[in-house]
Amino acid sequence: MRAVITRALLLGAGLVAVVFVLTAGFLTYSHSVQTAAEADRRDAAVVAGVLAVSSDADAVRGTIARTAAGAEGRLSVVLADGTRLGAGGGEPVSSVDGAVVSVVPAPVAFPFLTMFLVIVLAGVSLAGALWLGHRTFTPVLHALRDLKSSVGRRVRLRGPRELEELADSIDEASSRTSLLLAKEREMIADVSHRLRTPLAALRLDADAVGSGAVADRIRSAVGTLGHDVDRIIQSLQPTEVEVAGKCDVAAVVETRMVFWSAHAADQGRVCEIDVGEPCWVPLSPDALGAVVDTLLENVFRHTPPAAPVGVSVVRHAGWVTLVVEDGGTGLADPSSALHRGSSGGGSTGLGLDIARAAAEATGGTIHLERGRLGGARVRLRFGEANSHHEPESPRAWRLWQGHH
Repeated sequence: MRAVITRALLLGAGLVAVVFVLTAGFLTYSHSVQTAAEADRRDAAVVAGVLAVSSDADAVRGTIARTAAGAEGRLSVVLADGTRLGAGGGEPVSSVDGAVVSVVPAPVAFPFLTMFLVIVLAGVSLAGALWLGHRTFTPVLHALRDLKSSVGRRVRLRGPRELEELADSIDEASSRTSLLLAKEREMIADVSHRLRTPLAALRLDADAVGSGAVADRIRSAVGTLGHDVDRIIQSLQPTEVEVAGKCDVAAVVETRMVFWSAHAADQGRVCEIDVGEPCWVPLSPDALGAVVDTLLENVFRHTPPAAPVGVSVVRHAGWVTLVVEDGGTGLADPSSALHRGSSGGGSTGLGLDIARAAAEATGGTIHLERGRLGGARVRLRFGEANSHHEPESPRAWRLWQGHH
């Protein structure tokens, strides 16, 4: 927002400064030309005054020499008898008793020193306009920053009527957003109650069925349904508090892999972990931990027990890349797996949707592809906290591949 305001102020004030400099240059040069012409007319009038009194050649020649135009060789007099006194020629300026006074216009130099001072003044004025403009918009920028960090906070602006109307509009939008969020929370609570209550009854009924293939299928279907319902409700929860904060990706992954490594050992899986140096992203530890758990839960749920799993973290050029890959059968259609409800393999795709939302909250992306272990690879790029990063920066992944 500040960059947009700066460009607008530079465009407006810059155009005014350019027009001011051009106008000042034209007027200054025109004034110099007029001043030189007025001086030549005065010199011609002095000579004409002498001619009105006497036509003596020596007296007229002496008068011409005493004038500035005459000393420069630009003033001449042609007497009535055709005698020319003085050098030059030029256009006739006056005539006295048949004698003609002529003056060659003096060359006028461009006033560079004056224009330099004008340009300096225009630059100072431009800087002042930028400062005053930013000072006027500072309350708006602070209000927008507060609005971004807290939806329910009121925006207070003091200044021109337009700014106060903007504050009122932002407050109205914030109030509506808060109302919608409150209704959303009520709806989530209601949905949670309405879905989990019959699921609890189904679990009890499934346990009462007894044993056998049919009973096992019923219990498995009820368990899958309960898991998916929990994931749906989790994905519907507001993410403002979860995303807020900052955490070390390497530390979070190491903490979560204590559990998943033990789980892999129980199943006889090979678990590769490479977290590297500390790297911080603008996500809370709980939010990032949920992403790690979701991705690894998908691996352990949808791959054979003997399939290897690998987790790595690499930091480069303002990006932090988290990679989770396995040695399973992979994804038949990686592009469609990123759409909720269509990942295939008996999954709803909500886990990948949660991971994508977390990555995009930091300005990053998610990529699905076949990994070096032979199965699926989920590659999450998070924008590093307090770091500038370009929108397209795939080198981080290429460097990681080169080291492995």
